[in-house]
Amino acid sequence: MLFQIAWRNIWRNTSRSLVVVSSIIIGIWAGIFILSFSWGMYKNNINESVYKQLSHIQIHDPDFKQEMDPRFIIPDSDSILEQLESDSRIASVSSRVIATGMITSTTTASGVTIYGINPVSETKQIGLGQNLIEGAYFGSGKDNEILIGQKLSKKHKLKLKSKVVLTFTDVNSEIVSAAFRVGGIYRSKNISLDEVNVYVKKEHLRNLLDLKPSETNEIAILIKDEEQLDSITNYNKTLVPNAKIEDWRQLAPELDLIIESFNLYTYIISGLILLALTCGIVNTMLMSVLERIRELGMLMAIGLNKRKIFFMIMLETIYLTLIGCPIGLLMGWLTVTILGRTGIDMSMFSEGLASYGFSSMIYPALDQEKYMIIMTMCFITAILSAIYPAYKALQLNPSEAIRKI
Repeated sequence: MLFQIAWRNIWRNTSRSLVVVSSIIIGIWAGIFILSFSWGMYKNNINESVYKQLSHIQIHDPDFKQEMDPRFIIPDSDSILEQLESDSRIASVSSRVIATGMITSTTTASGVTIYGINPVSETKQIGLGQNLIEGAYFGSGKDNEILIGQKLSKKHKLKLKSKVVLTFTDVNSEIVSAAFRVGGIYRSKNISLDEVNVYVKKEHLRNLLDLKPSETNEIAILIKDEEQLDSITNYNKTLVPNAKIEDWRQLAPELDLIIESFNLYTYIISGLILLALTCGIVNTMLMSVLERIRELGMLMAIGLNKRKIFFMIMLETIYLTLIGCPIGLLMGWLTVTILGRTGIDMSMFSEGLASYGFSSMIYPALDQEKYMIIMTMCFITAILSAIYPAYKALQLNPSEAIRKI
């Protein structure tokens, strides 16, 4: 009987009930959208860093990352690459020769990291060819071809076929200078890296550094299934026991921090939205109680005790929440699903986003776990919001309440 009375009560003033339901729907939808947009932006940044810069796993000499000196090498890298390429769990693998030095043009000079890459194997790794905006991906066939970032080209006022000189030290600590021609200008999702990373052919840089044919400074591995990251990392430790094996979380701990901080943002953003929702529910339910003082007094006078009055008002709020929650979740899920496929074009802010390593196209995404968190927090909020109006109803004196007009 009490369930039936509560259900009928919420529809006695349809407009007021719809306001509460609408508030719940909008609150849940807004929470889901903001979180999915934020996670989509962070996820894009993480994927861009892993798939276009770091790879899932990197192998170096233990001292290489500290000094960035090309004399810290991985010996016999060809046989290691062959074994990794035969592993069905690995999507692609490549080796790189790396040196730090200066790039000098007719206008200025600046510090750069020089990557000697195999153009064929790197097609599946950093995908440099996809980011070219001018020129061709090592299309000339000449050894002295260099690919530079757009930001670096503007800084040095360089165009295609412009001449630059790279200066660095070889493995014998001798200073080496070599002339290169700009064969392509690329623009990645991270402009800050475009200013400091340049790419040349691995064999040519290896000869300039006086490295042996099978020596390399870095082996980068992309895997097919990230759930196998730990097992493949451990396998590499047995394959190259004297090297330092790091996965992307160790290579870029700030990316792992992004994931951890997002979990905290989930609760903060949801809490702020639900706080606003609380005010709306308390205000509406309090009005509902004050408008029915005489009715509540009569119910008490005919024998409905205060516990049942309290329970009836709580039920009214629960009903409204149960109506609003599924609709809000459905709208949020549909929004994330549709925008997750089409994306949100933020190209008008592309310069600012790219400077922080974010893409201008955002694809909202949200784990199922986050939907459950939002729904649970919304339900708890609704229950807590109903306590004060229900408590006010308990303060009524039946004899006085009946006389209220």
